[in-house]
Amino acid sequence: MMHITRAMRWPAVEVIRIALSRDLRAIGRVLTKKWFIFIACLWAVQASAQGTYTAASCSEVAVLAAVTAEQAHAVDGDIISIPAGSCAWTTQLTATFNNSVTIQGAGAISATTGGASTSGSDLTSITDDVGGDLQINTMSGKSVRITGIADIGSSSAGNGSWQILGTSSAVRVDHCHIVVTSASSVGLYIGGSVTGVADHDYFDSGAGGFIDNPIAVHNGNGWNGTSSADNSFHSWAYPDNFGSSQFFFFEDDLWSQADIGDSHDGARYVIRHSTYTGSHGQMYNHGITDAAVFPMKAVEIYLNNFDTSPSNSAPAFSNNGGALLFWGNTSTGHQYMTQFAYTRVNNGTYNYGTVPNGWGNCAGGGAYTAWDYGSNGPCMAQPGLGPGDLLSGTSFPNIVNSTTGTQSWPHQTLDPIYVWANTFNDAGYSPEGYLQNSITALLADNKNYYQQFNSSYGEPGNFNGTAGVGQGSSLPSTAQPTCTPGSTALPSGTIWLGVSVSGNWGPGYWDTSNNTLYICTSTNTWTAYYTPYTYPNPLTQSSTGTTVAAPTNLSAIVQ
Repeated sequence: MMHITRAMRWPAVEVIRIALSRDLRAIGRVLTKKWFIFIACLWAVQASAQGTYTAASCSEVAVLAAVTAEQAHAVDGDIISIPAGSCAWTTQLTATFNNSVTIQGAGAISATTGGASTSGSDLTSITDDVGGDLQINTMSGKSVRITGIADIGSSSAGNGSWQILGTSSAVRVDHCHIVVTSASSVGLYIGGSVTGVADHDYFDSGAGGFIDNPIAVHNGNGWNGTSSADNSFHSWAYPDNFGSSQFFFFEDDLWSQADIGDSHDGARYVIRHSTYTGSHGQMYNHGITDAAVFPMKAVEIYLNNFDTSPSNSAPAFSNNGGALLFWGNTSTGHQYMTQFAYTRVNNGTYNYGTVPNGWGNCAGGGAYTAWDYGSNGPCMAQPGLGPGDLLSGTSFPNIVNSTTGTQSWPHQTLDPIYVWANTFNDAGYSPEGYLQNSITALLADNKNYYQQFNSSYGEPGNFNGTAGVGQGSSLPSTAQPTCTPGSTALPSGTIWLGVSVSGNWGPGYWDTSNNTLYICTSTNTWTAYYTPYTYPNPLTQSSTGTTVAAPTNLSAIVQ
C-alpha cells in the first residue's frame, strides 16, 4: 500500500505559494543588503567630493579661514574662492597643500593672447604690505592654480609677493595682475623644483624707472626628486631636456615698464608668445655668485616681442651661465637682443674668496681655480656649459666634486647657445646686434655659441654648413647636405670645445617645415636636436581641449 505524506496531500498551489514566499524573503534580504551598500557608497562619495570654500572677504584673516576650512576636509579639486574687494595684507599667508587646489579671485586685469594688450579689471585686489603676502608649498603629483587675483606692490626686496615652492609639476598662475612698485622688489617667485605655467598674466612695474623683478625663477633646487637642499647642483648634473614639459613656462604674458625679472639656482624656464613694452626690459640670469649655488641651467626664449621706448642700451636677455635657445623674437630699441657675461672674472660684483672657502675668481687666459678646467679652457658653470659631475655639500668649505671627493673641475660638457630666426630693429647704437659676447676669453663664435646670419648684426656671409645657424623649409640633408661639426675634445677626458656626451656639436639648421632645430654632429650628418613644446601649454586646457577662460562673475557655495 502506498503511504501518502502530509506534504503530498497539500494542493499544488499551496506548495507554489510557500516556495514563492521563501524566495521573496530571500530577495528582500539581498535587496536590503545592496541598498545599504549603495547608500554607503553615496555617503562615501559625498564625504570625498570636492568643495568650494568661500572667504568672507579678501582680507588675510578671511582667506586664511577659508584655507583652514578647506584643509580640514582636503580633496583634490577643491576651490578656495576670494570674493571681490580691495584688501591690504600685513602678514604672510603660508599654506602647504597635499591635494590639488585652486585659489580663485573674482577677476583681475590680465593679458590677451601673445601679451598684445590687457582686458578686464581688478575685482579682487590684494595689496602686499609685508613684502611677501602669499607662500604656497606644493607636492609632487598635485596641482595648484592661482587665478583672477591682482597683487599690488611688494614693498621691499625679498623672495616675492607670491612664492610658489615645493615639487609640483602642475602649477598654473593665470589671468592675474602682479604689480611691483619699488626697486629690487619681486612679484612672482618660482622656487623649489616647481614646473608649470604662468599664462595671460600682466606683470606691471607702474611708472618704471627702476630695476625690479616681476618674476624670479629659482626652480633648480631638489631637481628630479633630489633633496631640496642640493643647492641646485643636481639640476646641473641632468640633461637640459629642451622641448619638454620640464620647465616653468611664461606664455601669453605682458610685462610693462621696468624689467622682466631674474633667475638663479639651476633655473629651468621658458618665455614664449609674450610681450614686453616699456623703458628697460631686461631678464637677468645670474652666474655664479659668492653663494654655494649654481646659475640658471637651461632656458628657451622664443616668439616674443621686446619693445623698449625710448631705446635702451640694456639687452633683452643677459646670460651669465648655462644653456640657451633664443629664437624667433623681435627686438625694438635694444642695443643687443642677448648678452653673454660672467661676473666671476673679478671681485667687482661679488667677493668670491679663495678655494676652499669660496669659488675664487676665474678670468680665463690662465686665471683659474681648482674648480675650473684651466689652460685656456672653460670656467665652471659659465654660459654655454651643461651637465657634468655632481657637486655635493651645502656650504663652504664642504662643497666637493662627488666623483673625485675634492674641489676639482666637474667635467661640464659643452652645451652651446643657439640664436636664430630673430628680427632686430635698429635702434641707432654702434655696435649693436643679435648678441654681445662680453667674455671673449671664455666664449668663441662657432664653438660655444652659434648665431643666425646677417651682414650687419649676426654671423657674416651665407650659411654653408660650416658656421652659424641656417634655416629653410626643408630638411637640412636636402637643403644643405654638407656640414662640419665643432672642435674635438681636450685631453684628460674633458668634453669641451665641441664634444658632448652624445657626440660633437656644430652649426645648426632650423627647418621651418617641422619647427625642428638640427645640429651637425659629425661630418655631413644632421641630427634633430630640438622641437618646441606644445603650445598652448596643456596645463592651460580643460579636459575637452578648449581654453580655460579667466574667472568672471563668480559665485560659490559655502561649505
